Amino acid sequence: MTDTLIMEVLGFLVALVAVVAPIVRLNSNIAALNATLSEMRKDYDSHDKRIEKHGEQIDELNTTVANHGARIEILEDRKDR
Repeated sequence: MTDTLIMEVLGFLVALVAVVAPIVRLNSNIAALNATLSEMRKDYDSHDKRIEKHGEQIDELNTTVANHGARIEILEDRKDR
């Protein structure tokens, strides 16, 4: 092997490493982002269910408050008589 051939092979390897290394890092970052997004979707689904449940509880409380308001009005009407 001549010195020129060795230099060309080494230059090719250096150029290949210079191109492949950022691609490998990008690939690992994409994999980490995918895992993070997957976890966020799971959290979103659980939060969505909790918000729905709390909304139902608030509706029940509003109904209860409305019923109590009606009862208070009836009692005040009886008291005024």
